[in-house]
Amino acid sequence: MGSSDVLEKEGHENLSHDLINGTTSGNVEAARRLAKRLYHLDRFKRSDVAKHLGKNNEFSKLVAEEYLKFFDFTGMSLDHSLRTFFKAFSLIGETQERERVLIHFSNRYYQCNPNAISAQDGVHCLTCAMMLLNTDLHGHNIGKKMSCQEFIANLQGMNEGKDFPRELLKVSLSITHIRH
Repeated sequence: MGSSDVLEKEGHENLSHDLINGTTSGNVEAARRLAKRLYHLDRFKRSDVAKHLGKNNEFSKLVAEEYLKFFDFTGMSLDHSLRTFFKAFSLIGETQERERVLIHFSNRYYQCNPNAISAQDGVHCLTCAMMLLNTDLHGHNIGKKMSCQEFIANLQGMNEGKDFPRELLKVSLSITHIRH
């Protein structure tokens, strides 16, 4: 059993014990320790991180929340925050696991920038759109690349029934076009 398995097992055991007692302090502490080790890549590889953040259980959710606390996105644009986040680890795994990681990222971005986009769902929608745009623009098997108008049209009404600010979308699109 590897060190990550031991910490995760310890977290699950603490969760069972704590749920019976009505507290999760031990579980939070175990999640905090694992998150710190993941962030500092202490006996973990970059490719190990997403596995621990993307699982669909309460302990992994706690680990992800604690891990994201190492990132302060305050005042940063969404695309810059995404790039900073993805420098720390490799986003690998099944689609559902990657989606859960992006949800955790979106929640943290919104916590740091509550006035940048009107709602957490809007942050998540735009995060996913930027990921798809990046794939569209830089993927090897993609034929026709998405235009600025198509990108903006795809996001119409997706910000709590309203449109995202046009300038925000144009900046996101131009940055994705420029940087690779």
